[in-house]
Amino acid sequence: MAQRSHVPDSIGDLSAGWLSQILFEAGIASAESIKTIHVTPNQVWNVAQTAFVEAEPDDDAPADTPRRFFIKIRKVPDPLEHLFPGEHAFYAGRRDERLPLAPCYAALRDATSGATCLVLADLRETHVESPWPLPPTEARCRGAMSALAAIHARSWSVDDTRQDRTALTDRERLLQEHVEGLLPGFFDGLGDRLSRARRATLEDAVSHALVLKTARLSGTAPICAIHGDAHLWNVLYPRDPDRDGCVVIDWEDWRVDFAASDLALAMAIYWYPERRAKQEEPMLRCYLEELEAAGVTGYGWDDLAGDYRIAHLCNVIVPVFQCDAGQSHASWWCNLERWFLAFDNLECRELL
Repeated sequence: MAQRSHVPDSIGDLSAGWLSQILFEAGIASAESIKTIHVTPNQVWNVAQTAFVEAEPDDDAPADTPRRFFIKIRKVPDPLEHLFPGEHAFYAGRRDERLPLAPCYAALRDATSGATCLVLADLRETHVESPWPLPPTEARCRGAMSALAAIHARSWSVDDTRQDRTALTDRERLLQEHVEGLLPGFFDGLGDRLSRARRATLEDAVSHALVLKTARLSGTAPICAIHGDAHLWNVLYPRDPDRDGCVVIDWEDWRVDFAASDLALAMAIYWYPERRAKQEEPMLRCYLEELEAAGVTGYGWDDLAGDYRIAHLCNVIVPVFQCDAGQSHASWWCNLERWFLAFDNLECRELL
């Protein structure tokens, strides 16, 4: 069914009639299935408004009519939407796939303004968040690796002619130009907190990232849809692991790339050396086992380890982007320090 529902102007404009129309268009209930709603707004995150919504269905509505929703409205288009398709596009293309994602009832986009709205299931009864900045337990990390492997495997591609690899390398060139434009302000803001040697390392890493990514994304080396910001707090963890699995959320930065980019961000950027020494390789091997269980062949340990190393070097852009986006100093500064620690440990200088 073609989209008829509009993108609300704000969380305050949500109504029972609007939600009824959403469920009707999703083929779940009638056009007047919801009698009342109770909206609990969340704090605005970045440029998105979010809320949890509890709905009271009409007496005649089907017994299995959803009652709990998470709604996300983004009124301002992403300035980098020419590089990243956006969360709306991710969910719009996967609403019928059985993946470790929150069920999506609607992914709306206003063709004129570019505003978007997602209507997802509220999973708080079955899942919990991991408290930031504590890393998840080992068992939860394994669950997250399994979820990422399942998502990566679904779109795993080696020689799919539908994927224009030239477009991917063009994207990386535009992305590098954007990052190079951010570096002077990044360096000025840090001043003498960043040594000349470290500044030179960052400049070299950014300049070489394009060469490495172009080589990696060309040819027939495997690529897939990646999350793009796959830190382990973007995963919901099951209250009952014997019944449910992990769910990966917040797909605003997704793109087609190579899978290890997600893994390197999840661990090398966010974990300190002791944790990496203890759990990094076991988690990578867990991921590889889950990938193979999902049907991926021809991609072994040496392939993953090599990709992981390249991915970490290329993730030099992460703290730069986080700083530019106004994230807390406690977040991006620690990520920068951990990037340097893993850069040395993984011997990424050999890639320059």
